[in-house]
Amino acid sequence: MSKKKEKKDFVYSPKGVIKELKTVEWPSFSQLMKSSGLVILFTVLFGLYFFICEIAASGFLNLIIKA
Repeated sequence: MSKKKEKKDFVYSPKGVIKELKTVEWPSFSQLMKSSGLVILFTVLFGLYFFICEIAASGFLNLIIKA
């Protein structure tokens, strides 16, 4: 491969970008809402899990320190 060919691979033209955007399958509103809801739900669940772990760990450390 020549260096000229390698550089050409990394150049994005506006025509190429627009062509690619036309081939993208965009999600419907209901698919978007389902996906967003799942992301929010799992974020809250992970936050709750880490909060509980932090409370348990700090309680355990306080128990060790007082002993």
